[in-house]
Amino acid sequence: MTAARESVQPKPRVKKLRHGPVTREQILDSSLRLFSEKGFARTSVRDIAQSAGITDAAIYYHFASKRDLFEALIEERGFGAALEGLERAEVTLGPQEAIGNIAISALAFIYVNRDLMKVLMVEAMAGDAVATEEYLTLVERWKRAEARILRHFDARGQLCTRDIDELASQLVVTVIGAFADWLMSPAKPADGADMPAELRRHVEAAMEHIVLGVTTPAR
Repeated sequence: MTAARESVQPKPRVKKLRHGPVTREQILDSSLRLFSEKGFARTSVRDIAQSAGITDAAIYYHFASKRDLFEALIEERGFGAALEGLERAEVTLGPQEAIGNIAISALAFIYVNRDLMKVLMVEAMAGDAVATEEYLTLVERWKRAEARILRHFDARGQLCTRDIDELASQLVVTVIGAFADWLMSPAKPADGADMPAELRRHVEAAMEHIVLGVTTPAR
């Protein structure tokens, strides 16, 4: 009788892992939140799994490593696509308008992705190798794309500087510096969808001053 009763007892249910797109999105969202709160190096895969309400195995199903996850986060937040768009952009405006538009568009993108940009910057400054490499790769692509457009203006005699690469670097660093200054401001407003007007004005004024110094007067 005992054996008979044991044979008909229901088998324990095995919890199935969720491997669909919802799980991937949960992982990325939880990762970004934890990276922002604790830092990339101090966040473990187990931390991410617990925050997302899944197992470690579910994370490794989607991502081979924490670095792979970090790279996917950067790519899926559109950093690569934004840079590719700038790298392929046709030059249809003059230098004054084009340089300012590029800066404001880049600033708007950074602001929308401010949590991830903050992680990249803070972790790179702290010496994390992964964050440093990713940050430098993105910035260098940005500088090269900016320089390509500047060379177009230079070839048309619209610039009066001999160091295009340095000018491109200054334009990029100006936008990043303004964003960093805003991040550290104790008076910055609560999170919102719209870029703060003061931050926008700061970058617009900086671009205007730079452009006035490096462009030739229109004929």
